Amino acid sequence: DPGSRAGPAASRMSPSGPELFSALAEGRFRRDTRWGAILHPGTVSLREARATDAVHVAVDGERLTVHVDRFSPLALTPGDGRRRYAPLRVAVHVMSLVGDAVGLLRGRHPERCELLCDVVEIDDDELEPDWLGNGCPDVGGGRPEPGCVPFNVADEAVHLLDSPTEAWSIHLEARFGGRLDDDRLRAAVGAALARHPMARARKLPWRWTDHQYEWQIEPVPDLDPLTVVDCPDERALDAVRAQLQSLSVPLAEAPPLRLRLVHGPDGDVLMLNANHAATDGYGALRLLRSVARAYTGADDPVPELDLFAARNLTAGLAAPDRATRVRRRLALAEKLRDLAAAPARVAPVGPADQPGYRFRLASLGAEETAALADLDHPGTVNDVLLAALNLAVHRWNAAQGAPCGRVSVLVPANLRPRAWRDEVVGNFTLLTRLSTTARQRASRRRALAALTTQTQRKKRTGMGTALVEVLGASPVLPLWAKSALSPLLRLTGNRLVDTAVCSNLGRLDEPLSFGPGAGEATAVHFTAPARMPCGVSIGAVTAGGRLHLAFRYRRAQFDDDAAARFTERYLAELAALVADVSRTGGG
Repeated sequence: DPGSRAGPAASRMSPSGPELFSALAEGRFRRDTRWGAILHPGTVSLREARATDAVHVAVDGERLTVHVDRFSPLALTPGDGRRRYAPLRVAVHVMSLVGDAVGLLRGRHPERCELLCDVVEIDDDELEPDWLGNGCPDVGGGRPEPGCVPFNVADEAVHLLDSPTEAWSIHLEARFGGRLDDDRLRAAVGAALARHPMARARKLPWRWTDHQYEWQIEPVPDLDPLTVVDCPDERALDAVRAQLQSLSVPLAEAPPLRLRLVHGPDGDVLMLNANHAATDGYGALRLLRSVARAYTGADDPVPELDLFAARNLTAGLAAPDRATRVRRRLALAEKLRDLAAAPARVAPVGPADQPGYRFRLASLGAEETAALADLDHPGTVNDVLLAALNLAVHRWNAAQGAPCGRVSVLVPANLRPRAWRDEVVGNFTLLTRLSTTARQRASRRRALAALTTQTQRKKRTGMGTALVEVLGASPVLPLWAKSALSPLLRLTGNRLVDTAVCSNLGRLDEPLSFGPGAGEATAVHFTAPARMPCGVSIGAVTAGGRLHLAFRYRRAQFDDDAAARFTERYLAELAALVADVSRTGGG
């Protein structure tokens, strides 16, 4: 069938007979419209509810034919599941047909491969094995892993922004009072990688005419990601951290992450740098938890998930009603006002004209953490952390004599379902923006109230989902067009880049324990990346009854002394905000 794109797509998407009929029964497929059935007369035409790499099933009497449409012409109306043909998708689908027809004229002939049910079209020029070889771990429930999966919208958005000088690295580290065994830890890392498919992913080679990047899930990693170093003091430890997190982990080889085990005089530190295109902070934390469990020999169950369906953020977050869809688009349209009035910038002090990141780490005491968690106000701890950052930027700029109008902070929204909110390595977060005006920041309680109101409104409409819906149309663009979009940010004067980033992984219900030799982690620190002119990122994790904060800054933003003073400013604003709300109430 020249309307199909077989090969990698067919080999990884076409299920066997029993799996196919199970998917049909589960509602993953929709009956084609009467217009679509014209192309398949006398058959029952069923299309998978996907925009790209959609399985198309045609049933003709006792004959069943399955192929994969690289670009499906069929769109689903969110909420009611109705089918319709979208003009743009039809045009792209027709272009794909023409391309396949040209391939046939050039001598590329498909062959047929027998399945349990009937046949599937396979292009021998692009043939790849549909499942990995012997010994490959299961995704869960005995389901074999796919050989390759497409980038989802979050993977792609992050990857297009990555650069060697501004690495989009997920920084995560755990500090221990004892010592970890090198060989035992290396074996534990290998076991953890085996548990999570995306932890063994590498990016497949691509052509400019392709429309999506793809991950290849390797059965075993291409290299050992763990390096062991000795540091005599904290200064040397800071240098190792900065070097690791400033590295843009290459995606051409698996795994898409690097680890450092640092032996220090007061205990060990295990550091992780994961390329953000492969996973977010929650996924990095889940991987580190698997390392700890493997090190101690504890069970490490993984949820039973269809990796393709779970990673399809666009399909899973469709707006349920028209009113919600309108509100989401209005929220996204707010971003366009930045073209007229850029958000405030954190005033740089003593910057070095060099690439790379530096870090400052801090931890609250148990009493301070409890006071923050028990604060009586309508919002969450996240709102308080965010308000403190807005206030700190305001006070910092005032001290430097720099303007400070609207402060706009990016906040990652975890899009994982509640059933596996802390599970699965991969990208399931997108950034949403929250902001305050100078008038709102004139009062700490007013700034907190303004941010809490915005958070609650965005939760009702779905934080980050407006962007998901827009990015969901990205497969219609070739990769050369997408790659050209990132430099356009600079052509706007970086007006679409926000002031800072604030991320909170929340409270660890299960401590990171590596057994008697090393003990439980005494501190866990995390940060998300930040590209200039958004040169400051703050990350938070609550572990062992204490809130641990990490401040990541670009060397083009602060020198070390300025970074220390900004950290002190933030901690002072956080303490003052907690005290203010505790006295007066946050309602």
